[in-house]
Amino acid sequence: METSPRMSAQHSSPLSPPAVRGSSRVAWVDAAKGLSILLVVAHHSVSFMQTHGLAPPAVVAANTALASMRMPLFFLASGLFVAGPLAAPWRTLLHKRIAFFLYLFVLWTLLRFAFFHIPAMAAVDPYDSTNVVDLALSLLIPGSGMWFIYALALFAVIGKLIKGVPVWMQLGATGVLSALVGAEILQFDSEVWMRMARYLFFFMLGWHARHVVERLARSSTGARVTAAAASCLACAAAAVVFGLRPVPGIALALNVLAVTFGVLFAAWISRYRVGRPLVALGGVTLPVYLIHIFWVALAMAGLQHLDVPPVVAYALPAVLAVACTVLSLMTHWLLMRAGGSWLFALPQRMAYRAQAPVAA
Repeated sequence: METSPRMSAQHSSPLSPPAVRGSSRVAWVDAAKGLSILLVVAHHSVSFMQTHGLAPPAVVAANTALASMRMPLFFLASGLFVAGPLAAPWRTLLHKRIAFFLYLFVLWTLLRFAFFHIPAMAAVDPYDSTNVVDLALSLLIPGSGMWFIYALALFAVIGKLIKGVPVWMQLGATGVLSALVGAEILQFDSEVWMRMARYLFFFMLGWHARHVVERLARSSTGARVTAAAASCLACAAAAVVFGLRPVPGIALALNVLAVTFGVLFAAWISRYRVGRPLVALGGVTLPVYLIHIFWVALAMAGLQHLDVPPVVAYALPAVLAVACTVLSLMTHWLLMRAGGSWLFALPQRMAYRAQAPVAA
């Protein structure tokens, strides 16, 4: 595990391109990001399966429960490394972060739109990706498959704008917003905007409480991971049994518990050999996030015609998550070899170029 508390510049984005050889990285953060992206791929696998009646109720329930950790943990990882970008001038931030994410959002939204116009793919799509009206409004109401990238650009703008506001006000306001939206007291017409309103708090938490998160990660032990997992399960079960979800703050508290477990687990597993694949995956989450939905759709196009035994259906989301992640990484490698770097980075003419120093 990386022992230095200093966060590397390589972590400036939670959706990191492959790490530069020899660069310094923080292993537990990569493990957390690797865990998050696997859960994202599994989530989309369950969504496709559910559309075709292949997902057992227990699998659907587990996927819903994992929402408490899946995206909040990803946003926390983003906030951990946002202090540097937000301290830069607006021009630098606009080029290196906002323009980067918006470029990827527009490009891959269009690619998804074209891909799901293939009849066989449209037949398995649970997200109505071929809706022309949704495409036209995507910069106002981002699609359910690419909203995370959109949120990263938006959160960077929000962070820059409120940088001078006292930290307690930033965390308090976003915490209250998350609590009200989580209890569905405050609602928006778009489910995607509901998610962004809920998870902005975790972006802010990672930004302003980085040292607290680091101390939590350093304190991780097997016993604490087990205790955190038990607490998450017990509290989630109690919230369901006693109908506490509509109470303001309960959903937020469950998110915080789940993220605490995620940090402890990532820090613990990153210390052992078994955690190395997760750490490695955390360094290449960008291509997986962008590509995996195509492989999930292709897999479902074949699976929908098979008689999947119930026992297999329980394991299928995990199998699809691993298989589609590997296939996404292979696709990224092939695209890069074929000159497709523009699919994953701003074209050179749009990229930020630091101003050359003026000679004395």
